[in-house]
Amino acid sequence: MKPDRLRYWLGSLTGQIILVALCALVLVQLVSLQIYRLEREEALGLVNSRFTLQRLMAVTRLLHQSPPELQREILRASRSETLLLSLSRDAPEAGERNRLFERIVRNRLGYAPELDIRISAETGNGQTLPLSPERRHPHDRRPDIRLYGGIELGNGYWLRFTSLVDAETPGWSLKAMLSLVLLAALLTGLMIWLLQRTTQPLKRLARRAERLGRGDKAEPLPETGPSEIRDTLSAFNRMQERLDRFVTDRTRMLAAISHDLRTPLTSLQLRCEFLPEGEDKHKLQQGLKRMEQMLNATLTFARDDGQEEPMRDLDLSSLVQSLCDDLQDAGHQVSLEEREPILFRGRSQALRRALQNLLENGIKYGERVEVRLLDEPGHIRILIRDFGPGIADDQLEEVFKPFTRLDSARNLEDGSIGLGLAIARTLIHQHGGELHLTNHPGGGLQATVLLPH
Repeated sequence: MKPDRLRYWLGSLTGQIILVALCALVLVQLVSLQIYRLEREEALGLVNSRFTLQRLMAVTRLLHQSPPELQREILRASRSETLLLSLSRDAPEAGERNRLFERIVRNRLGYAPELDIRISAETGNGQTLPLSPERRHPHDRRPDIRLYGGIELGNGYWLRFTSLVDAETPGWSLKAMLSLVLLAALLTGLMIWLLQRTTQPLKRLARRAERLGRGDKAEPLPETGPSEIRDTLSAFNRMQERLDRFVTDRTRMLAAISHDLRTPLTSLQLRCEFLPEGEDKHKLQQGLKRMEQMLNATLTFARDDGQEEPMRDLDLSSLVQSLCDDLQDAGHQVSLEEREPILFRGRSQALRRALQNLLENGIKYGERVEVRLLDEPGHIRILIRDFGPGIADDQLEEVFKPFTRLDSARNLEDGSIGLGLAIARTLIHQHGGELHLTNHPGGGLQATVLLPH
């Protein structure tokens, strides 16, 4: 898995939950295995002790009934990896004696009650007896002594014994590893299915929110998944409905106000015609003409905004090229760096109007315009630079306010009402983009349009 893909997976909700679940699974398995091994060791120790006592009683009876010349052979035949036997005239070394085991052996042997029986028991890795060469464990691993001691045979000899259990804890077996891998795979598969079922509605919500930010109206999201997810989707659907209603009502109100103002404006223009000629009449006519231009521009913007042009895939490079060609045919100096097609999903007419406003402003106030398109990670950058006087830094944001004119800075022509940049930024925002103005270091003003992929 590639590092970027791995970081994305670990950063996702699904990846983090699966990682935590697998760590918890391994931890639980390790703890369970350790508990099982401890209990198994204790149970095996008890079984081994019982088995050792049975073998000791059998060997003792056999030695008691056999002639001395056969006793050594009997001992060699009775030894095993876990039970070491020997004959000795010396009594076993003193230790903490286990009266229960001694009583069991004495009762089951049933003869010579005067003979001594000495049995010591250990339930863990306790003290070990030094072993003679003939009693060494056949393996290289250090044994753990569980039972040791001796039984007096009555002929001057003692049957010395030592019961051994391998002290080395066995490692992970292939079966245990396969069991853990299969369990982890099963758990991972179930969690992936469950988390995908849970997070899929969230992914649809994220995509729909991105489309909503670009002004792309769509059908309400299906409210599926757990109750918390359904509540979230329901809230988003209600929010989308309220936003659509708010924007529609605002646009209709703006269009209605602008339309209703045309009637008194027309009446004022007629009354102005009957005024005597003079400077006052001329200024009043200019003001009324200015108001008419503002109302016409407002109505045009409201009408275009209410058309609800559908979103579609378009070639942004071709769109900008066509705008530049139209301006060049009209005799303006506009240049565009040639580049490969850039696909973008948006409203063709809205983008055309926004970019046309920026290009025409650049030509009007800078005479010459250079355009560049950059396809960068995460967004598309459009740079539109003119070679005019520029704008003061503290007024770069003021020009985006409706009906704002900076005559002293931009030498605006008559008839400009200050809505071009405001409309352009609004249309760019509807596509989830950004529009900024900066003074170019080489002179002139540069408009930067950022559109998300």
